[in-house]
Amino acid sequence: MSTTAVFIPPQIMVTSNVEKVPISIIKHSSDNNFIAYSLNNKLNIFDNKLNKLVELESSSQHTGIIRSIEFTKNNQSLITSSSDKFLKIWDTTNNFKNIKSINTNKKIICSILNKDDSEILVSDKCGDVFKYSLVDDSKNTIEVSGDKSAKHDEKESDKNLVFGHYSSIVDIKFSPCFNYLLSADRDEKIRVSHYPNCFDIESFCLGHTKYVTEILLVPGRDDLLISGSGDGTIKLWNWKQGKCLQTVDFNNKHENAITIPQFISKVDTTTTNQLIFSIENSNNIYILPMNIEKGEFNQTELKTIPITQSSPISIDLIDNGKTILASLLPTTKEVDVVIAFDSTSLSQETDNKVVIAINSVDASTTLKPAELKSILESIEKKQYRKHVSYSKQMMNSTDNKNKEDDDLSLDEQDIDDNTDNNNKTKNQETIQDSRPLKLRKMTIEGDKEIQKELEEKESKKQ
Repeated sequence: MSTTAVFIPPQIMVTSNVEKVPISIIKHSSDNNFIAYSLNNKLNIFDNKLNKLVELESSSQHTGIIRSIEFTKNNQSLITSSSDKFLKIWDTTNNFKNIKSINTNKKIICSILNKDDSEILVSDKCGDVFKYSLVDDSKNTIEVSGDKSAKHDEKESDKNLVFGHYSSIVDIKFSPCFNYLLSADRDEKIRVSHYPNCFDIESFCLGHTKYVTEILLVPGRDDLLISGSGDGTIKLWNWKQGKCLQTVDFNNKHENAITIPQFISKVDTTTTNQLIFSIENSNNIYILPMNIEKGEFNQTELKTIPITQSSPISIDLIDNGKTILASLLPTTKEVDVVIAFDSTSLSQETDNKVVIAINSVDASTTLKPAELKSILESIEKKQYRKHVSYSKQMMNSTDNKNKEDDDLSLDEQDIDDNTDNNNKTKNQETIQDSRPLKLRKMTIEGDKEIQKELEEKESKKQ
């Protein structure tokens, strides 16, 4: 069954149009026993075996919006990260009791677990990736200083620092062999680094003209990567070679399209996968078949699931791939928080037990407009236009000091929290001084220099 998408003018996420707190993330455990989802700062769990929602202690919840949810590979633990700068570990075998909280002192954007789930890697809004041990707290060094002028030096000497980009890293993924780390940023590039020696760069996947939204690795083809972007395209890459194999443009379907790859599903045949993706502020879910042997999308077989209620936010495939579960932007009280579709017939499942349970909970918002605005901004992928890289910041300050660009405006709070930019009128020379160290993190020679500097600092302390 396939339908043709009808152009729907993009909606604007404004606080006055939202009647309920939206679900920003949906993740299922690999054994399909649990479905985890986030409502602002609160983690919620649906138990598939008991067919009910799990009651979590309110005192254990995050105090800031949840940015990522990760089940461990054995499904015995769940890890959440939040804008409150904490990582939390939840025991799935003990009614999801919060067994540990780790202070990262970083505003986290995304996260990924390593091969044996002993460590988690997180990215912050300044483009740095840090790793934290989930089993050995002595490896997690947190250096906090009241002196903002020393923050840059502290970051460079942070033992948890893995590597960095010049701009915010929006998504990180490990290769199937866990020997490579793929990182995408809002300066249009995808970087492929060797792991754990991330200063050794294998390749760059270059071709997007706006920020990257999400990246997905293709099951059954370890060499293939899919990316979405604010430029309205879906790209297929040979990530190790840094080669773009195919580009599918959706700007002809939606004005100013922002494509978001959500999930890759396997179908009955061994040669075909299906990419499930959304276009921000579009009332549709898209399914794009892919021939994994040929390594190409079949554009002529594009399927569309129209949603009459609202636009999807987060999409997951549950019940062993039988059901597409999507959270919606609740613009009215009548709009459901989640909706489900049969993955084969694409028909709506109105009697789905997960949907009934989640929608039965009153999600009406009592948040203040500023709080709701913060939630919506963290959900929208176009948020990445609001941050500016060091290189572009310097270019703007030199060539266009008085001009404001909506796509390159500074998020002053994030710059304040993560750099020594205490003075908003900081001169260009100070910004230039911060560039060499960050740039050197991207090279083998630079890594040696930094290690030498760290050794010298340690010897001076002794």
